[in-house]
Amino acid sequence: MRATTSPIYRWQVGEIEITRVLEFEAALFEPGVIHPETSPEIIEQHRTWLEPRLMDPASGLLVFAFHSMIIKTPRATILVDTCSGNDKERPHKPRYHRKDWPYLANLAAAGFAPEDIDYVLCTHLHVDHVGWNTRLLGGRWVPTFPNARYLFARQEWEYWRVAELRGRYTTDPYYEDSLLPVMESGQADLVATDHAFDDNVWIEPWPGHTPGHVCVVVRSRQASVVLSGDIMHTALQCAEPQLNSCFCVDPEIARATRRRFLETFADGPAMVIPAHFPTPTAGWIRSHEGSFRFHFDHLR
Repeated sequence: MRATTSPIYRWQVGEIEITRVLEFEAALFEPGVIHPETSPEIIEQHRTWLEPRLMDPASGLLVFAFHSMIIKTPRATILVDTCSGNDKERPHKPRYHRKDWPYLANLAAAGFAPEDIDYVLCTHLHVDHVGWNTRLLGGRWVPTFPNARYLFARQEWEYWRVAELRGRYTTDPYYEDSLLPVMESGQADLVATDHAFDDNVWIEPWPGHTPGHVCVVVRSRQASVVLSGDIMHTALQCAEPQLNSCFCVDPEIARATRRRFLETFADGPAMVIPAHFPTPTAGWIRSHEGSFRFHFDHLR
């Protein structure tokens, strides 16, 4: 497993600053596990550019990062996606089970305390995007960010609150330890999938991976950035948009959304920051031989 600490990555969007806070980064998934529709032939076709940053040559595992993005505007500090969390019971997902990540230390190193966060926004409510919503204090799960309003897309919440639907994804108790305590604290707000913080930061609906999956758009006169959530787990999905992840709730909508996203942002000025691309994480979508490639931001 790779080191859980890393240099601080920041991007400037006019007056707005975006900072990455890493939880962990590792060579984690066999390609055929995370992308069930892939094949050895597809991997071999792309091996030269996947290795070594995106796929570990020794193990053949694809490298994943788990991180939050903090959007600091002149008016608010917004934390997007809260990774997997510590001390959580995840027997069916060992990569998240009873962990002790230095996430809060990394948050502090980036210049933020939990009390500084005004809003927590989850692009969707999968286990690895809600974990640090809460932390264990005195035997109880309490909101990690005591002054924050937690924003969940209403459509997303209404889906995952149904136990039968959660059970198709996992029986691990992430709803009970990372979502319900926030709702019960009174700190949660259910919002529309086009909710706007202000004229420069808003969310947009990009469903398929989950029913209420959203992206976050940050825009100024000088630049624009899109936090793309889990539309793409790996850069391989830029080259092969038909490949879903094994976690996509609606495979057909997920494929259509991914292609629409790639076509929308290809060859344009918007920087894209996906939820799981390894360091340096951010980059641009560019057309390539009838498909697309992800060009990482090498300036960081």
